[in-house]
Amino acid sequence: MARENAVTCLRCLLYALNLLFWVMSACVLGVAAWIRDPLNTVLTLTAHTRLGEAAVLTYTPAVHPVVMATCCLLIMVAVLGYCGTLRRDLLLLCWYFCCLLVIFCVELASAVWTYDEFCALI
Repeated sequence: MARENAVTCLRCLLYALNLLFWVMSACVLGVAAWIRDPLNTVLTLTAHTRLGEAAVLTYTPAVHPVVMATCCLLIMVAVLGYCGTLRRDLLLLCWYFCCLLVIFCVELASAVWTYDEFCALI
């Protein structure tokens, strides 16, 4: 009885975390899509000013497509985890775990690389 309650609690927790993961990915995707055009307009209007030079140096146009593609991938991973939890399919849950592990490792590596680049500028 206690084990069944624990499994039910863990399933509900996994549902909630998948929902949170999906909502956060959708929000970042929405913000990236919303900010894409106004930022390009601002960069075009301020191209000949000192502020424009600073913005162009710090902004790379490849950022938005990468962020948008990553968010779409994260949404698909969240759906994969939700389907695995709903169907109680061990293979889907293993794929979900592997995807999350790869995503975490890439995020960790990018954070270390960003910190290293930031320290090199100072």
